[in-house]
Amino acid sequence: MRAFIAVIVLIFSLQSWTKAEDISDFEIEGMSIGDSLLDYFDINTIENSRKYEYKNDKFYSVDIWDDKFKLFQALQFHLKKNDKKYIIHGLSGALTFGEEGVYYPNSEKECKKQKQIIEKDISGIFSNAEKYSEYAVGQGDYDPKVIRQDTYYLLNTGEVWIQCVTWGKKAKKKHNIMDNLRLTIVTPEFEKWMTTEAY
Repeated sequence: MRAFIAVIVLIFSLQSWTKAEDISDFEIEGMSIGDSLLDYFDINTIENSRKYEYKNDKFYSVDIWDDKFKLFQALQFHLKKNDKKYIIHGLSGALTFGEEGVYYPNSEKECKKQKQIIEKDISGIFSNAEKYSEYAVGQGDYDPKVIRQDTYYLLNTGEVWIQCVTWGKKAKKKHNIMDNLRLTIVTPEFEKWMTTEAY
């Protein structure tokens, strides 16, 4: 795991990014908002991947794990219900720390270090974006010990999120979950739905 994290850090720090104002100009693993997921994966892969549904079903999400990804271990795609073109409205790259369901005390430190590297690059790309960060502990009864370190970039064309989630020992074992860092890009439509309608 540590070797993998070192590779990720090196890749991000050596990237020659160009400045951007439109969220669709930014790519994660060569994919971006507005693309059709069918350009990258066949219909069977998409339909058979792990799917997340929300209380409001205007959008849903699918997770795809693929060894061909260069920077992240998994990608999550946010898609609109009944869209046969599978247009991407949101896209997250996930980097995990430790093992599934097993408490890993170094997660918070390692995720923070990785987040700072990525944040430096994103700030260079979206230099005119409004930026703010949050640090929070606890997520209701699900996990009162979870630690979240989040940074958000707000643009007229969408948002970029960099989020670290470090789960507490009991919740991690109970829910069999993994600590993770997510780099996410979303459209204004999806962001508004997520914050006002999804739950």
